[in-house]
Amino acid sequence: MFARPSSIRTFWHLPAGELLDNGQPGVEHPRNTFGSHGKRRGFTMTELLVVISAIVLLIAILVAGLSRAREYARIASCLSNLHQLSLAALNFRQANQGGFPNDYQSPTGYWYQEIKPYDTNMAGNAICPDASLPADPSATTLGVGSADTAWGLVNPSGAYGWLHGTVCSYGLNVHAGGYSAVPVVASYGQATFGGNTTYYGSVASATSIGANGHARITGSVQSGGSITLNGNISVGGSDNPNMPGMQPPNVTDIYNQIIQNDNPAPFAGGNTIDFTNSPYLLVNGNFNGSGQMQIIGSGTLVVSGSVTFNGQFPSQGTANMNIVTLGSVTIHGQLSLDGSIYAAGNFISGGGHSIRGDIVVGGYYDDHGKGFIAEAPPPPFDPRANGTQILQDQPLFGDCIWVDASPEDTDAVPANLQLGDQDLNANDQMGRFCIDRHLGAVNISFTDGSARTVPLQNLWQLNWSGVFSPRNVTLP
Repeated sequence: MFARPSSIRTFWHLPAGELLDNGQPGVEHPRNTFGSHGKRRGFTMTELLVVISAIVLLIAILVAGLSRAREYARIASCLSNLHQLSLAALNFRQANQGGFPNDYQSPTGYWYQEIKPYDTNMAGNAICPDASLPADPSATTLGVGSADTAWGLVNPSGAYGWLHGTVCSYGLNVHAGGYSAVPVVASYGQATFGGNTTYYGSVASATSIGANGHARITGSVQSGGSITLNGNISVGGSDNPNMPGMQPPNVTDIYNQIIQNDNPAPFAGGNTIDFTNSPYLLVNGNFNGSGQMQIIGSGTLVVSGSVTFNGQFPSQGTANMNIVTLGSVTIHGQLSLDGSIYAAGNFISGGGHSIRGDIVVGGYYDDHGKGFIAEAPPPPFDPRANGTQILQDQPLFGDCIWVDASPEDTDAVPANLQLGDQDLNANDQMGRFCIDRHLGAVNISFTDGSARTVPLQNLWQLNWSGVFSPRNVTLP
């Protein structure tokens, strides 16, 4: 048996002082990290809890970061959508004499339908990734959206049935939309709506407005004085009495500019109005649109006297012309007109009318007839035709629970930022835009085509309209 070299340290554990077989004393070997059976010692419960807590915290931080990163990606996608919608609206405006799309149903549709030909991906650009589903798939309500749902699938038999089939996450600023700076009817004197006419647009008077018939006004009612609405009157926009600075174009000035600058040709008379050789025809004296009159081409009829329509005008189809007169316009028969009417005197209608154009009146406006008047781009001689009244840096489209809204500086902050104003209150429309869709903010595009994210409290700082006064608000 060989002796163990003394240089080799033993791992045997002998009591102190006891001799090994080589005659050397045994020593107490230091304990190592292994147990008596050679196994590593486990973690204590405290150590495990600390490790688990750290892992949970790291996972929570990672998940929150990923969630926020995904939301930022959705915000970027939404901004891109709004940018594309604004570019389509700008293209529409260029093709329509400076007017942005309509915010209401008209014979040519409303803004979604009007800009669709200018947007190759309209269905996709109309949906925000954070609000892609309609609130009511069964289409049994108005179809109002919310912070996380799109509006749409409106009840086709309801008041907003013309929106049925559209699903959208955005709304149009009424103050910028359409030709909102150009009302469908604008008069210096009192405007009275006593008939059964639908006005596709806003109506305005520098003096006062009264209504007691069955008129339907899809836009706003604006007056430099009082507004009195009696009878069965339907107003889609807001009532704005006592507005300062209400002033339609001066028709006499427009008449004189046409005479001086456009060299109107004399009207030859008879039953034919022929614009083939001149876009402006001058009538010295009164014009009576009675009998079987026909229109050839399109242009502007300039009349130094008054204009009267007693029969059906024109005899067939629709007259493609504007009318500018120093006198009054009176309708007893049926007028079908694709064009605008500018009268330095009064406008009186007791007959039928289908007019796609604006009406500007230097005197009073009295409509007790029936038919429709649809807002259209103003003709080139109208000083509003170049769109100069469209404000710079004005909101155009934005995250919204409805097709449109006309915010006022007096509008309150909605109590529920997830729902907004579900009642579609006509006098509190900022609540349609003020929804918590993007981390306490919404995306807004502007009339210059840009788009940016706006914190909710800053909505009251934007230039929504020419009479909007910025103010500070507190969110709930």
